[in-house]
Parts: sequence; structure tokens; C-alpha cells
Amino acid sequence: MDAGRAALVGSTAFLGLTAVAGGVALLTGVIEPGLELLDGSPFDDYVVPGLSLTRVGMLSAVASALGWRRAAGAAALAAIAGAGIVIYEAVEVAVIGPHFLQAIYAALGLGIVALAATTRRGGSPHAPPTMTIVTRDS
Repeated sequence: MDAGRAALVGSTAFLGLTAVAGGVALLTGVIEPGLELLDGSPFDDYVVPGLSLTRVGMLSAVASALGWRRAAGAAALAAIAGAGIVIYEAVEVAVIGPHFLQAIYAALGLGIVALAATTRRGGSPHAPPTMTIVTRDS
């Protein structure tokens, strides 16, 4: 596995695991940030944020699995997950204020988007495109 694809698979796996865990923790009350943080926001509780974070995590986990298998669409799904966590963190900062983890996860999301943009299916971002020639016997 080339370094770019390994980095993409690893970073999306990490995001998938931690975002699903965080989202489920918000949904089940394992993490209780306090409803006062949501004052003035469009959220009454942490259900929508928890579901959103879980969804980003699941997309990321699927992207990691597809990337491991060199499947088509892995990089595109990784880019969507990366952009999703950046958006999630931006909304979180706007709603509850800044925290250092938001910057870390936003940077991770941007890194995933950048890796996805430079990684092609099955190989190095610098590998030449391949072509298959099919001939017909007469």
C-alpha cells in the first residue's frame, strides 16, 4: 500500500472510530456537555448533533474500508466525510464556542480532503493512468 493511500485509510479509520464513539456518547448521555451550551442555538438537545457526528463517522469508516480494498469511490467518500467533519466543527464552534479538539478535528478533515484529492483508486497519486486494450478474435 502506497503512503498516500495508507494515510487516507488510516485517517478515515481514526475519524470513523472516534466520530461514531462521540456521536453515540452524545446520543446515550455518556457525554453530557450541558444543555445551557445550546441556549440560543437551533438545538434543544444533543440528538441532532449526535446523529450528525455518528453519520460523519460512519461515512468515514466506510471510506476507510473501501480504501483498504482499493474500491472505486473510496476517495470521493473520504472527501465527503472530511468535509463533513469540517462543517460539523464549524457549527459546533458557532453554537458552543471554541475548544482545541475542534481545531484538531477540523485539521484532520481538511487533511482527509487533501489526501482524497491526490489519491486515485488503487495506487499512488503519482502513478500514470492505466489502460486496458480489449481485442476481438475473428
